[in-house]
Amino acid sequence: MKSTLVFSAQAIALLSSFSHAAHAQEPSGTIQRVEVSGAGSANLRRDDTAARIVVGRDEIVQYGDTSLSAVLRRQPGVSLSGGEIRMRGLGAGYTQLLVNGDPVAAGFSIDSIAPAMIERIDILRTATAELGSQAIAGTINVILKKGNARKQRDVKLGTGLLPGRGDPSASLQWGEHAGDLAYSLAAEMTRTTSDNSYMTLETLDDAGAAPLARRELREWASFRSTRLNLTPRVNWTLADGGSLAWQTFIDVSRNANNGNAVETTVSGAPTEYPINDYGTRAETVSARSDISLARQVGADGKLTVKAGLNRNKRESDYLFRGAGKTGTLARKVLSDAVDNSAVLSGKYLAPLMPGHAMGIGWEGGRTERTESRRQNDSAAGGLFLSQLDEDYRALVSRLAVFAQDEWTVLPRLQAYLGLRWEGLHTSTEGRTLAQVSSKSSVFSPVTQLLWKLDGKDQLRFSLSRTYKAPAVRNLVPRRYTVNNANGPTNPDVRGNPALKPELAWGVDAAYESYFGKNGVASVSAYARRIDAVTVQTLYQENGAWISTPFNNGKAKVAGLEFDARFALRSVLPAAPDMDLRANAARNWSRLDAVPGPDNRLGDQARITANIGFDARIGALYTVGMNLNLQFGGATQMSRYLRSDTGPVRVLDLYGLWKAGATTQLRLSVANALHRDRRSGSAYADADGSNTRAGRASSAAVVRIVLETSL
Repeated sequence: MKSTLVFSAQAIALLSSFSHAAHAQEPSGTIQRVEVSGAGSANLRRDDTAARIVVGRDEIVQYGDTSLSAVLRRQPGVSLSGGEIRMRGLGAGYTQLLVNGDPVAAGFSIDSIAPAMIERIDILRTATAELGSQAIAGTINVILKKGNARKQRDVKLGTGLLPGRGDPSASLQWGEHAGDLAYSLAAEMTRTTSDNSYMTLETLDDAGAAPLARRELREWASFRSTRLNLTPRVNWTLADGGSLAWQTFIDVSRNANNGNAVETTVSGAPTEYPINDYGTRAETVSARSDISLARQVGADGKLTVKAGLNRNKRESDYLFRGAGKTGTLARKVLSDAVDNSAVLSGKYLAPLMPGHAMGIGWEGGRTERTESRRQNDSAAGGLFLSQLDEDYRALVSRLAVFAQDEWTVLPRLQAYLGLRWEGLHTSTEGRTLAQVSSKSSVFSPVTQLLWKLDGKDQLRFSLSRTYKAPAVRNLVPRRYTVNNANGPTNPDVRGNPALKPELAWGVDAAYESYFGKNGVASVSAYARRIDAVTVQTLYQENGAWISTPFNNGKAKVAGLEFDARFALRSVLPAAPDMDLRANAARNWSRLDAVPGPDNRLGDQARITANIGFDARIGALYTVGMNLNLQFGGATQMSRYLRSDTGPVRVLDLYGLWKAGATTQLRLSVANALHRDRRSGSAYADADGSNTRAGRASSAAVVRIVLETSL
């Protein structure tokens, strides 16, 4: 099968494609609801002042993905690293993640939302005053399914096929309406499994480059997850044309992760526990519920007020067991983390004067995060060694006000002017921690221009001030320890309560050309200047290596992006009925406080690219593919620490058979090439060096999904 998939990749790798783009989540300016399902999104993108890409329902379900990260990985300028979604190759808070326009809670996983729950995804390359300025790299806004004006009874049954097992899934889309009242329920249950192997080579040398130790570590890990998503919604259309809507998202997951490792010492001394294993059981419950009221004010104004409550709770039970020459260790850890938050927001939109669509609004929120960890260490026979009992409580208060104007300057020139002020107050305290607090505020002006050159071509330009707030966990001076082989390339981690926000000025420019029925091609460039960049410092404390974040210096970030999507028949009338799409991005960054070369921001993806097609064969069949490429390379993390990530190549294939008016069968292959993933790190100073080079396996997954409307 592998040879067949590789041959398929080579045969179709010359075909190109591009991602859907469109309008935002009823944001500023024109007040209307937009449902995006396919190629018509090109027209919506063309008329939107904001540089926005919209991924509609058709594209979200196209490959039968069970994870949202797999959908996003195919979009222009978006990359995936360790399960973290990044724009412009930058993660760790540079990319703003929103759900229904609201910031997600700390520790939120993008894959906790099943694709079946999503109506569309908005990808914004630049900031807007309404959606927030914590978006140095950009914003991804996930819009959950809303109530439908028609009856709906859609069912999907599927399974992922792996050697010796299957990953079943089932989803339901149910909608009903009665007069002015519409209500719906979206539900999905999935089981996900994976088995992976890892091999790591570790080398230690002294100051004269003489070998001190050579170790080979082989690891095996299995992951099992069962997840339930529920999204009920009620929408009531009021007599005066306004609406009252209630929506809730519930995610419940249970995960089991088991692994073991065997270390072979080629030369020198082994680690403390060269033979070890671990097991983790975790349960997570997330719920977010909001109610919004929209009312007409006067002839053209609209006032929207929204209140919401969020809760995220994670409980885990972890056991590590290690054996070595110095003895044995059994480390049992019981931990939990709870995030509770409340938000209240409002906005007023109105055309106060001809050619201007004005808007003002506010957002306020308070989040409480509590975390506890109880660790018991014992030796063979249950002999007590030590105990650690820690907890902390963090409070984050946020207040923002904004004003914006969408201004038609000339018939072919549109402008977006926005100003946002946002203040943050964070305080933490714990049983073993002193109380610390910090305050910060940022003024963020935003200017965007759209100049339509003619009926087909147009230029965009924007100037904005954005920022990145430190994560709560990075503010807590609590130490998270590794179980074995502590070293400069595998350190403990401790937070820093003195961290400040990173501030950035940025410019974006783009040229877009629209052709054919829905064809579009775009070339864009961006640049950012970031102050008070957060970097990691390594130091030793009582013989153990510790990594701590701190603000140090400035960074420059820049890049080029290209994306295109078009029907082949729009340029070759006699060609097959096929849509082509392609996108590519090249990113650069330079951190002033770190000597070069390769002094880039935290493992930034240098190159990302996608190429693919969708071909319709008659009225009943559709086939398609997407080849995703990602190149990281070497990064100088600090004066002495260097990391390296190898290339990523992911080939996804699908076929769709319309078996009837209401039934279709979807067959897909995810990660068909199943290439190993390579990574490494190296630390070198005057006392010697420590190098780790690793390789991780990956698997191809065949998935079959039956979709029907009842």
